[in-house]
Amino acid sequence: MRIRLIGITLATLLLLSCKPQYQIVEMSGSITEMDNRFNTPQHDAMHALVHSYKRELDDKMNEVIGTSVQVMMYGRPESLLTNLTSDVMKAYGDEHLEGGADVAMMNVHGHRASMPAGEITVGNLYEIYSFDNAITFLEMKGSDLTELFNAYARIGGAGISSNVRLAIENHRIKEVTLNGEAIDPDRIYRVVTLDYLAEGNDNMSAMRNALSHHNTGVTLRDVMIDFVKKETRRGNPIRSYLDGRITITNQE
Repeated sequence: MRIRLIGITLATLLLLSCKPQYQIVEMSGSITEMDNRFNTPQHDAMHALVHSYKRELDDKMNEVIGTSVQVMMYGRPESLLTNLTSDVMKAYGDEHLEGGADVAMMNVHGHRASMPAGEITVGNLYEIYSFDNAITFLEMKGSDLTELFNAYARIGGAGISSNVRLAIENHRIKEVTLNGEAIDPDRIYRVVTLDYLAEGNDNMSAMRNALSHHNTGVTLRDVMIDFVKKETRRGNPIRSYLDGRITITNQE
């Protein structure tokens, strides 16, 4: 039996060693321009199906859910739109975290369009928050949180909740406070952010040091849509403020 098994094993190895090895020796391709040539002959049933979904989608995207009192742009060091988004994220953390959230942080280019003045539609918020970024809760030591603020200083600011005051000078932290207090390097802070940043992307590598990490699975876009709808039910238009949460001096 042992000899027979050895023989089978040797035969298997021989077969495997004889397996042909393939290599790409040449590649070629062509570009096909997608234009109206492909519109004819029209498939009537498919055309009707697509347009039925398009009408339904248009109705959904064109639904007016609120009003903005101003145009809100996004940018650095702070902006109307990054301030609004960060504050809504902080409020979401306050609602869903035991003890509330300590700070909310997001990237400037998590926005892909500005908020218009006047009517706000669902489609507007899909344009602004076009990524499926999910709200994520982190627990971080104060020393790592300070590293995140160091990153903010290097890049010239990003989205941060209104309870922060960050003064930047020559791409370095001049002063930073959270709720009017200095950051304790040994304290554990509850941070609301996005899954993209929690992975350490966009200069936020210190987030990889988080002591705990919870991806809620709820997209930022859905949180913002719910916020606008709630404010509208309360009779409140959407507004934002530049409040000096991030200031920069002597930036070269």
